[in-house]
Amino acid sequence: MRPRAALPPPACVLVALLAVLLAACVPQPTRELDRYHLLEAPGSPPKAAAARASTLVVMTSATSFYETRAMVFSREPGTRAYYQYNRWAEPPSQRFGALLVARLQQSGAFRSVAGARSAVSGSVLLTVELTEFYHDAAAPPGAARVAASAELIDPARRALLGRRVFEHSAPATAYDAGGAVQGFNAATAALLDEIVAWVDATAPR
Repeated sequence: MRPRAALPPPACVLVALLAVLLAACVPQPTRELDRYHLLEAPGSPPKAAAARASTLVVMTSATSFYETRAMVFSREPGTRAYYQYNRWAEPPSQRFGALLVARLQQSGAFRSVAGARSAVSGSVLLTVELTEFYHDAAAPPGAARVAASAELIDPARRALLGRRVFEHSAPATAYDAGGAVQGFNAATAALLDEIVAWVDATAPR
């Protein structure tokens, strides 16, 4: 017959119970909550001198790294990373497209403006791709850097009316995601105004 294992002394059992109770009472560290930020673009473009009869169709996209709701930052040149707990409420290209359509509608430069995946008869097509959209955090508080390439096309004539690259940056108000969002808002507003002015000057009357 195998000998029975010796039972622990009562004092050891009491110490173990106290350790379990104390562990249950001590507050455990909680994971930081995810924060979702909405990209805004304060301000409005100047009114166009005369509205064109054509319709403007807007298509927006982003390079693959930015086609996500994750916020992007960079601490060293040539590197990019995602914020862990901070995200956009909508992917930047989607929100940027909606803001651009609203900006163009406010300008009154075209009979109508809409976001779509295909051009309609008699329309002018504007395609915009976000190529950079990140918080340059190499030194506090950093800056929001936004860049986009745009093409204006006449689908009926299969003609490229114009092509341009836009770049803008604005300082972050604090060395964190919240401060970067304020910089993104300012940089995006300036970039939208530049695109609207370019479209107004480039599209045929």
